[in-house]
Amino acid sequence: MESKVGSILLLISGILTILISLIPLIFIVLLIVSPGSVNSPGDQSPMVGVFILLAIFIVLLIFGILKLWASKLMKSSETTSKGGIIALIVGILNGGDLISIIGGVLGIVQGGKQAQQP
Repeated sequence: MESKVGSILLLISGILTILISLIPLIFIVLLIVSPGSVNSPGDQSPMVGVFILLAIFIVLLIFGILKLWASKLMKSSETTSKGGIIALIVGILNGGDLISIIGGVLGIVQGGKQAQQP
């Protein structure tokens, strides 16, 4: 039994996470474009900031993609529990994302109902 509500919640959470991941990318562009910040000789502190922001962008983008993948898994009755487990793990790792955690729990419950049916 697929979890439509859980899948929709994960889709919303994944899209929001991908949109939020664009914020560090905007700061990276501003750091690179601003005159004298990255191009100043001998001072590497702006480059450290660029690499930290790039790492945050990549991690958030991966979390968003994993949420979209888990949402797709929850649409199939065979992989509902698997999608729910992935959503729950990603939601916890993403700083306690309540939308993902609720969607993951719904997916696990729906997958458990399917496993109990003969």
